[in-house]
Amino acid sequence: MEQLKREAAKESEERQRLLAKFAEDDRIEQLTAERRRLKVIEHRRAVERELEERRARRAEEMRKLIRLVELEKEEEKARLRLIEEERLRMLKEHATQLLGYLPRGVLREDDLPHLGSDFVEKYRQDQT
Repeated sequence: MEQLKREAAKESEERQRLLAKFAEDDRIEQLTAERRRLKVIEHRRAVERELEERRARRAEEMRKLIRLVELEKEEEKARLRLIEEERLRMLKEHATQLLGYLPRGVLREDDLPHLGSDFVEKYRQDQT
């Protein structure tokens, strides 16, 4: 009878020890799962942060590119304006002397007011 009691006590101790071990294993597994979950969340945040930084860099590059294109357009406008001013200056200086020799397309209708009324009269007579 006593041996049965000892075996029962031993079995009870073994059961308690196994239950404690399984509880500890579960606790460790829970901690590991929690750490894993936290790592996954941390990685997601890092990825989102990296993507946001990349988007910001691309947006800044696009703004710089747009500014560069706008500057180039302004420079082109200034260059064309300068060419047109020089063209008009040369026409004012030399058009009267070249009246019969200017090829078609050199003079435009909007150039005539800049060249003076004498030139316009001669030009119109020459055109008819």
